[in-house]
Amino acid sequence: MKHITALLLLSVVIVGLFIIGQLQSCKHEPVGLDKLSPVCFDTEILPIFQNSCAISGCHDNATRKAGFDASSYESIIKDVSPGDPAGSTVYKVLGSAYGNMMPPKSPLSVQSRVLIEVWIAQGAKKTTCGTNTNPPSSTDTICFVQNILPMLTSSCGITNCHDAASHQAGYTLTSYATLKQRTGAIIAGNPGASTIYRSMTASGEDIMPPSGALAATQLSTFNKWIMNGAQNSDCPTATCDTATTIKFSTQVWSIIQNNCLGCHNVSNASGGVNLSSYTQIKSYADNLRSGTPVLDGVIRQISGFSAMPLSYKLDICSIRKIELWIQQGEQNN
Repeated sequence: MKHITALLLLSVVIVGLFIIGQLQSCKHEPVGLDKLSPVCFDTEILPIFQNSCAISGCHDNATRKAGFDASSYESIIKDVSPGDPAGSTVYKVLGSAYGNMMPPKSPLSVQSRVLIEVWIAQGAKKTTCGTNTNPPSSTDTICFVQNILPMLTSSCGITNCHDAASHQAGYTLTSYATLKQRTGAIIAGNPGASTIYRSMTASGEDIMPPSGALAATQLSTFNKWIMNGAQNSDCPTATCDTATTIKFSTQVWSIIQNNCLGCHNVSNASGGVNLSSYTQIKSYADNLRSGTPVLDGVIRQISGFSAMPLSYKLDICSIRKIELWIQQGEQNN
C-alpha cells in the first residue's frame, strides 16, 4: 500500500512538472496575422506618432524627450523590436507597463494602439500604401472639401484672423495643408486634444471665432470629422440631391452657414451684409440686378457682382440648390 501511495505521489509530481514546463514554454503568439492586411506605416502608423507624440516640447526632432524622436520611421524603429510588440519600448509605453500611459494627457485610442501592435507584429516594416486623399464617400462621412473647409475659410481663414497674410497666433486655416502645419492643431480621432476644436468650444474671451461661437450643428460636424480620422476627403458631387423641393432649413441654410455666415453675421456684417436669418437671406434673393437675383449673382460670381465667397467658389451642387430654392419661391420650409 505504501508503494502504491508513493507511486501515485510520484506520478502527480511528474504530471505537475510537465504541466509547469508546458506553461513556461507557452507563448501567446498573434493569431491570424497572415490573414490580416498589412498595416501601412506611411498612412496609418506615422500619422499617429506625428499627431500625438512628435509635438513641440515632447518627442519631436528638436526636443526628443527621454531620447525618443517620433517624427520618422528611422527614429521610431530604434525603439521597436520587429515581430515583438511586448518587447518594444514604443508599444509598452502606450499602456501602463511603465506606470503612466503615453501620451500622458490624451492616451491613444484602443484602435490606434491595436494598429501599432499589429504593425510591430507584422515586422514593423516601412510599408508605403500611397495617400488616397479622396476616399469613397458614404452617408456617414463628413467630407473635408464640402463640409469642413467652407466652415474654416468663412469663419476663421479671413482677413485679420487666420488667412495667409494675417495667420494670427501662427495658424493659417485656408486649406488642409495649412491646417495640418501646426502640430497638435488637429489630432485624428481625438477632438478634445485638437487645439482648433478646443478653441471652437472654449468659453469667454478664449472662444474662436471671436465674433461668436459656431453653431451646434457646425461643431458637431467638425467633431465627427476629427473622430472619423480628419481625412482630406473630397466627396463626389454625384450625391447631390436636387430632384425634390429644396428646403431652406436643411439645404440652403447649411450652405449659407458654412460658407457665408462667418463674414456676414450680426457682429461682423462685412460690407453691410447680414445673412444670419431667413428674412435677410430672402431679401438678397428678391433683390434683382439686371434681372438676376443678387444672391444668385454673387455665388455664381457673375461679372458685375461681388464674387462670394472671396477665396473660392461654391461647388456646383450648392449653387444649384440655392438657384432652385429661389426658383421654387424661396420658401421658409
